[in-house]
Amino acid sequence: MFVTTIERTNEQLNQKARMSADQLGLPYVERKKRTIKQLQAIYEKPCIVIGKARTELYGTGDDKPLFFHPNMAAIRMKRIERGEADPFLAITGLHEGMSLLDCTMGMAADAWVAAFAAGEAGRVTGLEVNPYIHFIMSEGRRHYEESGSRYKDALKRINMVQADYSDFLREAETDSYDVVYLDPMFTETVEESANMSGLRGFASYQDVPEEAIMHAKRVAKKRVVMKDHFRSHRFEKFGFTVHKRKSAKFHYGVIELNY
Repeated sequence: MFVTTIERTNEQLNQKARMSADQLGLPYVERKKRTIKQLQAIYEKPCIVIGKARTELYGTGDDKPLFFHPNMAAIRMKRIERGEADPFLAITGLHEGMSLLDCTMGMAADAWVAAFAAGEAGRVTGLEVNPYIHFIMSEGRRHYEESGSRYKDALKRINMVQADYSDFLREAETDSYDVVYLDPMFTETVEESANMSGLRGFASYQDVPEEAIMHAKRVAKKRVVMKDHFRSHRFEKFGFTVHKRKSAKFHYGVIELNY
């Protein structure tokens, strides 16, 4: 992995790229009007590209970068404002003042919707194990907070933490969140999730450890929720009650806790 800038750069962007490289412990490479393909052919590594409006993450040989975008989160929040149901909120039972730990934040769509629903009195923590995805999301949020969107306050309320959820859950206090949520990468590709293609090259495919579920049940006060492929073995393995969604390629599983 290395850090560079957009092609039309300036000294301010060059300096930001150098600082970002130092922050991530990565080498900085001057762009020198070379294309991303040319740079990757030389260094044979993925790269982070620092721009004026957004920061991009390119996998080796990828034409389409991964970058922060409101995407479906904004659409979902607009629907919620119109009084429409959101399956994620329905299954988590999340509402004003509640707290949620998103163990697999990724592009933060669910964490963002959760922060929107929980409001200022609520609390949402999003964990991302990959330091480069975490960096892209943190930078993207900073740019978005400068926009005039009415959803920026909800995004700002997400506590984005770069951490492995197994380690975080092991150290977390008992009953410290109302809901613990897991959305592990599916073992089967879902065609409807083609917009996730850029994420797949950097996401963690480690299976969900049994210890993590044990601690999730300790950390959650109300319920543990997992989103997974409809053919996943993990629902049965860990004792989740499956809420099947007609014609959907993924279902939600719930472990209700007796509090």
